[in-house]
Amino acid sequence: MMLETSYRSHTVGSIGLSLEGKSVTLCGWVETIRDHGGVLFFHLRDASGRLQVLLDPNSMSEDQFEIAQRVHIEYCVRIKGLVVQRPEGKDRTWIDSKDVELEVNDIEILGSSEPVPFRPQDHKQVGEEQRLNHRYLDLRSDEIQKSLRSRSALMHALRSTLKKRHFVEIETPILSKSTPEGARDFLVPSRTHHGQFYALPQSPQLFKQLLMIGGMDRYFQIARCFRDEDQRTNRQPEFTQLDLEMSFVNEQDVMDEVEKLVLSALWDLNCDVKSPFVRISYEEAMNRYGSDSPDLTFELPIQDLTSIFEDTEFKVFRRIVDQGGIVRAIVLPSKYKATRSDIEWIRSEIAKLGVAEPAWGHLRSTGFESTIAKFWSASEVKAVAEKLAGSSDELVFFMAGPSDRQFKEIIGKLRLAMRNRFQISSQNSNLLAFAWVTDFPLFDWDTDSKKLTYMHHPFTSPRDPDILSEENKENLLKASSRAYDLVLNGQELGSGSIRIHDPQIQKQVFSKLGIAEDYVQENFGFLLKALEYGAPPHGGIALGMDRFVSVLMGLSSIRDTIAFPKNKNSACPLTSAPSNVEFEQLRECNISIRDKS
Repeated sequence: MMLETSYRSHTVGSIGLSLEGKSVTLCGWVETIRDHGGVLFFHLRDASGRLQVLLDPNSMSEDQFEIAQRVHIEYCVRIKGLVVQRPEGKDRTWIDSKDVELEVNDIEILGSSEPVPFRPQDHKQVGEEQRLNHRYLDLRSDEIQKSLRSRSALMHALRSTLKKRHFVEIETPILSKSTPEGARDFLVPSRTHHGQFYALPQSPQLFKQLLMIGGMDRYFQIARCFRDEDQRTNRQPEFTQLDLEMSFVNEQDVMDEVEKLVLSALWDLNCDVKSPFVRISYEEAMNRYGSDSPDLTFELPIQDLTSIFEDTEFKVFRRIVDQGGIVRAIVLPSKYKATRSDIEWIRSEIAKLGVAEPAWGHLRSTGFESTIAKFWSASEVKAVAEKLAGSSDELVFFMAGPSDRQFKEIIGKLRLAMRNRFQISSQNSNLLAFAWVTDFPLFDWDTDSKKLTYMHHPFTSPRDPDILSEENKENLLKASSRAYDLVLNGQELGSGSIRIHDPQIQKQVFSKLGIAEDYVQENFGFLLKALEYGAPPHGGIALGMDRFVSVLMGLSSIRDTIAFPKNKNSACPLTSAPSNVEFEQLRECNISIRDKS
């Protein structure tokens, strides 16, 4: 790319052999400086790449060379010179691997720089707080530049495909009504409505449903969303999601459409995508992988041995199974040679999760060997060996406990711990393993409040609406929803569902959740009213763009996909946000600040 402007004739990355002998003008930042016997060598960097430039006092005026000598690291400069071929056999580094360089005859300092707290190319060696405090320097690094440009390319590809698929891009309000959806709202005080507040949207959920009632048929939005919740590496208080909604669809229609969208966008970006996407039920995901966001980039399934030990004389397993519990095993393939220290490390990791250390043993060509096998019958030993059949000398870990979600997730954590310990991965490190997780429970149980809550959100349609006439808690907890999640390499990429479009069913769901009728009317009355005016069957999904890009780029934190992220305390070190405001601003909003005490 040339991108000629009044300041430059070319970009740094466009300089190659085709321009040999040509005079060009470049702009950028000085990344490194070397002095070889009075001759200066700079590495000049801009958004397109790097180039070595040579500043020889014999080829420059005295004044110009004096300017060159004043230049320091990260100065912003404009240089003019001749493109020449580099001598044969010249030592090259990753930073100056081109076959050409620039012989400079003119230089101008566009912006001087104070001594930098860190060089952009060294940003990985710097603490996150330092990086965020000087984010403008961090942004100059290759990794962040690549991440943000990849994000832009992905957004463009998605937008382009959605337009072709007849989706309409519509912006929904940022200042809206507080409608609690699980996380805390960010509240915005109103100056003109005394004592009242707007809320920043946790999602456009209700508005996109209203758009379907309004006959828009297919909607999308690259939406900014806000949730006041504790931060983790894959969460931010403000984030971006690709929000979709469609009318006259079922689950299959939505998943097919999203799959086409994602595949089209990623093929445009030359990504290696495994298709068609795997489809797995919530129950199978929890039982087989110990997670509702299973990582399918590696094979290490959790095996169910419960039925083998239903009548066992082995008291440890028998007691658990009789109480409705489960017995699980994970088999480590023999090619991953586990030492005794590996085994003890895994046992200790599980102990940290608050459960009994797992038993272990070996599958041999002659059968199964374990210290606990002596307590099993011959038929049980044989059944375990047949169930876990593989090559010889495979390591097996056993765990037994309650059949609840918490225990299954602990087993899932053991699976991931073994993956990390033994570096188990797909042969293709760039593989994108998508999966649809379907048939989530409609309700969950809140142990703190001792009442039903929703698994996704209260607008998710039940698979069988008749279940809402049920009064028994246990039966309600078995109710299935029409929800589905899109998972990518062990990360929940998006969550969606077919929505409730019948106002009576919506009222029943609110009732089962123990939400008082007056509260429902105050917070969701406008939605219930809209559902009374010919609401179509509709459904959709929201895909997290920050997570999407982080997985594509192989990043450990979504912060590196965001130009100006918040830190782990939801603060911005660069701008010092959040900050105090003037008393007059508070007075206008009729707000006073009390001491925390």
